[in-house]
Formats: sequence, C-alpha cells, structure tokens
Amino acid sequence: MQISLNGKWKVYDNEKEFEFDGNVPGTVQGDLVDLNLMPHPYVGENEKLFKRLEWKNWIYEKKFYIDEINDELRYDLVLEGVDTLSNIYLNDNFVGETEDMFIEYRFDIKKLLKIGENSLRIEIKSPIDLPKRFEKNYGKLHAGEETARVYIRKAQYSYGWDWGARIATSGIYRDIYIESYKDARLFGSTAFLENLDGKVNFSGYVDSHIKDTKNYEVEIIFNGNPVITLPVTASVENYKFEGSKRIENLKLWYPHDLGESYLYKVEFRLKKNKEVIYSEKKKIGFRIVRVVRENDSEGESFIFEINGRKIFAKGANWIPAENILSWLKESDYVKLLKMAKESNMNMLRVWGGGLYEDPIFYNTCDELGILVWQDFMFACAEYPDHIDWFRKLANEEIRHQVLKLRHHPSIVLWCGNNENNWGFEEWDYKLKVDGKNLGNRLYLEDFPKICAQEDPSRLYWPSSPYGGSRANSSEVGDRHVWEIWSGWQDYKYYTWDNSKFVSEFGFQAAPDPKTIDFFAEDNEKEIFSPTMLNHNKQVEGPERLLRFINGHYGLISNFDSIVYLTQLNQAEAIKTGVEHWRSRKYKTAGTLYWQINDSWPVFSWASIDYFKRPKALYFYTKRFYNQLLAIAKNKDEKVIISLINDGIKTELDLEFQLWSLNGKKLMQKEYSNIKTPEDSVTTIDQLNISNIDLDNSIAYLILKQNGKIIIENHELFADLRKNKLNDPKITYKKEGNNLILSCEKPALGVNVKVNGENYSQDNFFALFPSYPKVLNYIEGEISIKSAFDYL
Repeated sequence: MQISLNGKWKVYDNEKEFEFDGNVPGTVQGDLVDLNLMPHPYVGENEKLFKRLEWKNWIYEKKFYIDEINDELRYDLVLEGVDTLSNIYLNDNFVGETEDMFIEYRFDIKKLLKIGENSLRIEIKSPIDLPKRFEKNYGKLHAGEETARVYIRKAQYSYGWDWGARIATSGIYRDIYIESYKDARLFGSTAFLENLDGKVNFSGYVDSHIKDTKNYEVEIIFNGNPVITLPVTASVENYKFEGSKRIENLKLWYPHDLGESYLYKVEFRLKKNKEVIYSEKKKIGFRIVRVVRENDSEGESFIFEINGRKIFAKGANWIPAENILSWLKESDYVKLLKMAKESNMNMLRVWGGGLYEDPIFYNTCDELGILVWQDFMFACAEYPDHIDWFRKLANEEIRHQVLKLRHHPSIVLWCGNNENNWGFEEWDYKLKVDGKNLGNRLYLEDFPKICAQEDPSRLYWPSSPYGGSRANSSEVGDRHVWEIWSGWQDYKYYTWDNSKFVSEFGFQAAPDPKTIDFFAEDNEKEIFSPTMLNHNKQVEGPERLLRFINGHYGLISNFDSIVYLTQLNQAEAIKTGVEHWRSRKYKTAGTLYWQINDSWPVFSWASIDYFKRPKALYFYTKRFYNQLLAIAKNKDEKVIISLINDGIKTELDLEFQLWSLNGKKLMQKEYSNIKTPEDSVTTIDQLNISNIDLDNSIAYLILKQNGKIIIENHELFADLRKNKLNDPKITYKKEGNNLILSCEKPALGVNVKVNGENYSQDNFFALFPSYPKVLNYIEGEISIKSAFDYL
C-alpha cells in the first residue's frame, strides 16, 4: 500500500527571501515562475537572473496524517527523485540523506511514524556551494561550462550547455510516498530471452530482513497465465530469485520497422507460505539484441541485430526536453516520441549529460518500437573516480539504474559516458591518477562488471564515441562527426566520411519564427542582439550560421531570411550525410543526428524546437529516413541513381527528372518494374552529365508502386550563390479539404503554413512543374512561401 505525499508543500529558502506553497513533484524554479515570483527564464536574458538562486538552500515541509500503524508491516519513506543533496527529517528526527539525483532512496521510518499528525522536512542544499568546496579541496578538473559539476551527481546540463540554459534547479522532482508491506518486497524483477528457441531467463531481488527463505517463492505470470515459480535464495548481499524456462510459441518484440512491438503483461508475485505479499507488474517484450562487430574491408562493423535481423539505425540524439523538469508532462514525452516514429526514426540515443528519463519515456519507446541507446550520465568532463566516495556513489547509481531499466526491450545498449574518452585522447583531459585517466576506473572497470552481473542481455560500450586506435575512429565502433559544422567544414564533406556508426553529427538552425516571438521583441530580432546571443549558446554559433547560409545562398542579412535559410540549410546538410551513409549500408550501419529536441527555446541543432514546432529538418527526416528511398549523387561527372530498401523485397517504378532552375527539363528517365531485394542498396543507373550545367540544376526522383507515388526526393546540384532561384510561380487550389499546389519552375523548401503553424503532414518540400502536390485535410488560413521568397 502507498500513501502519497505528493501535492502542496511549504517551501522557503534559508534566507527567507521566498516563502510559498510549492508543488511536489516540482522544482523551486518552476514554482517561482508559476507564482510570478520570478520572471520567465526563457524570455530575453532572464535566464541570468536565476544563477544567484543556485547558492540558496531550500526547505520543503509537509504535515500528513496516519490513521494506524500495523505492527506486522514495514513502512518505507520512498523518494523517487530528489534534486539533489538533501537531509530528511521526520517528526524532527533525522532519517537520512540523498546524494544522487538519479537514485531512488528508501528509508525505514516505522519507528519514527506516529498515529495522527506527522511532519516531514527535507532540507535541500545548494547545488553549487558544496561542489565548489569539493573542487577547492580536491582540485579543478576539466569540464565544460561549470567545472565543479563533476563533484555532484546531478543532471550535468543544468549547469548550461552549448544548446541549454543554465538553470541549476532544486526540488523533489519525482514522486514521494510511504510504502507499507509485509516482511519483504521485490525490486529489479526482469525476464529476458536467451535464445530464439524460446528460453527465457528470470531474475530479481528481494529486500527483506528475513533469515530463513524456505517459505518464500516468486510466481511469474504472463498475460494472466502462470509460467514458473522460483525459490528465493540468499546471495552475498541480497536475497534473489532466478531461473529459466522455454516458452512455447513466444511472440517476439521488434522495432516498429521490422515487425510488431509485442509486449507481454508480466507480473512477479512474491509469496510467503503461498500468500501473495508483494508484486511487481511490468510490460516486457522479448527480443535478442546483438551488435555485430566483425572485420569488413574497411575495419570492423558496428551493426545492430534484432532477433537475428540486421537493422540500419535511423534516429537522433535525445536530450532532456525541459530545463525545468517540473514543467515536463507525460503528454510531452508521448508527443515527441510519436513525432520520432512518424518521421521514420527507429532509434534514439539518450545522451549522457541529461538524465535517466521518466518511466513514460521507456514505456512509450517499448510500445512504439523505438530502440534506445542509453548513455550513463557522465559527459564532457573528467570525473573524480580516484576518490572512494565518488566511485562508490557512481557505482551505486549505475547498479540502481540498470536494475530499474533492464526489463525494457527498447534499450539495446548501455554506454559508459559521452565523449570523455575522446577527450582523454584529443582534448585537454590529461590528468591521471596512478596512470589512469579520471573516469576510466568507472567506464573500463566498474561499469562493465556491473552490467555483466545485472544484465547479460545487451552490450555495454565504454563511451561514445569509442573504438579503434582512437576513441573517435572511423574504422571501428561509433563516431561523432563534428569536423563538419563545429570544425567550420561545410556539409559536402559528409560524403568523405566512412564511419561505421555515426552516433553524433549535426547542423544548427533557428527555431520556428513563432518560438522566437516568445523570447524576443521585434527590436531584438537581429542575429547579434543580446537576446539572440543568449539564445545561441555555442561559441561562435551565430557566426557559423551566417558562414554556412552565405556559403550556400549568397549574402543574407534579413532576419526572417536568416531564420528560414538556416532551417533549410540544416535540413539539406543532414540529408546529405544521411543519404551518403545509408547508401553505404552496412559498411555504415547507423546515423543518429544531433539532436531531435530542445530543453528551452533556442537556436540549436534540434529538428523539433522547444514548443514542439517541427523545423525544416523534421520534414526532411520523414523523407530521408523513409524505408524506401531513391537518391541521386554526382560522382566523377556522372549522376549515380540508387535505390535504398530497408524492408522486404518489392517491385517499384522510378522516375528521374533533371530540371534547370529556370524551369527547363534537362533530362527524364523512367525505370519500370525494378525488383529491389530485401534490405538492400541497388545502383539503378549511372547517367553521363558531361554536357549538362549541373551547377544550375535540381533533380527530382519519384518512386511509384502500382501507379501511386509512395515517396519523392530531390537533389540540389545547383550552386545558389552563382545561379539564383527563379520565381517558381506557385499556385494552389482547394478541392474539399485538400490543397493542390502547382508551379511553373522548380521550387525549393516550399513552406506551407495553416493558421500560422507549419502544416504537419508534409512541408519544406521541393515542387516541380511535372507533378502537382496534394496536401490533405487542410482547413484554415493558408500561407505558402519557398526559398525564392527569402533570397
């Protein structure tokens, strides 16, 4: 039984500057804004006003009532998430402390509870004061943004990032309750498939003070049907249960583009003398995941395989979807993840500078069939693992999270950190203790051991990037490709990269114009205004935006044009990389671009901005991650036409058109009854274009099946600095709720807005005179523009 302690709490700071009724789950910063005690941190430069709050301690107080205390029951105070360092008092008696934002804390409070009124006080310490004192005594380590962050197990992005605000929150950000139960409870219960013959392994732990386990057992139920009963046995530190059984006709779980993401309703029942005294209920999918790492002609492969079937990973990196976590709702997770699936993504990487996400994230990925690469929360820093207390705390965190999350079929890989091992080799992360880089005791010694002990069902990978002669090698493992954009190289150089698995690459762009309206006044809409600089956190981020749009479109200074063209340029950039790497399948076996989402309204690498408004990249993603895709690339004075098929073998028709910017059709080729093999890349043709001015052209590719268009694509060969787009003369007509668009000359980046928002089904597409474009279910005020209007 649970007694919820969520709701309103009295909250005040140690200086009594603020005193209010706050929310639990919640954060101090979120409550201060909601109560109009602080201005909104995402508007203008208000973010800077919140830094002083980091130095405050905060007190949360609540009174609650207990009607009875049963002598036969245990009573635990459970805190699923405290941000971060705190002391806890019940009826003025010290209960315990929290040291890690990512650990669920439990305290036996039976002796401190009383019938009637009880008072609970949680004193939350400053998230910067103690880390700064640790840094003073232990020494400053290398870390981005705030060097002291390495001494506190708190979401690292809360101290700022090159896309994120610095708002180091404090609060009780997840549920708090009292749980009562008889004798013992289960935790970490799981079931996983050992082989495709249906052998399922079961395991879990029992938290108990019992000394004799003979009267205890765990019954496991699948979809209401008993499967197996296992004894509870004593291990070195815990009681546990484990066993296995072959399950006949077991339905397998697949990512959404390989099959059904079937989940069993699994219940683990702890029994004492045949009476159920505790249970855990979970939805579990059964699959076998393997990373195929074999020699190929270029190095060593890095291919995810689900139930014996290879899959090209198509996705993005996921960062926390909010700086102030109390503002993040379950519906936000569901919407973002559905948008990911609708854009044909099959994998998300939970980046290591954020947090182990809310249960709704993993549950929804399980249900939608989205694979998850799960980083542990260590990012872009040296970490003091030479200090005993820190190493012990880090290991406790990892064991806790692995046990908590290991039943999720969507999680296909544990990863030790983000970019730290790359930093050891190529950045200034050179400090060593006893010959070891700071962090490697965790990533190379402790974490692989914990994962091997607690979860043999998936691979542990030490870092991202990692593998080969150097951490960021292109021959082995995964790679972060940041020479392009961050290293000032243009996106055309993506086609030179032959990485095995690209787990980060990206290009910045502005958010949606209406999102900019939220944080900036009209007189602040200038790329180098203080407000705009505050909403682009990368050093020389605005300079890069201008360099790359000027390099592709000519000199641009109008703010509205900068917003639109940075989005279009971002989309063309990521399209270039993805299509190149997909054409190499499985020499390259995955592309996870940086990033899918934002934590606040900002100029960033995201394809979906903070308010979940899709940018041009999002609509491009729907096309370049489509299971079937025709591409055209210029190589050695030939246009190579290829067909990518990530699905079953099928028969298709392909039409290729080459247009000049002034509306002249330069070439047309048709290919009928193409039989494309399952999971393949097929070269369709190599067109000689030596007599064509490719710098003044754009290609149009139309895939059809049974006479119906199933996917369109384009390839911009033109240099738009030298050869300007012509007015495409776009017209449209309404037929019922459908909108039919036509043009006289090729149009690039056609942006359709309905009532001021991007039309959600398709957008930022290329339009050609040969085929009208039909958009369905459109009602409202229509606005249509294309790249021509911004040049």
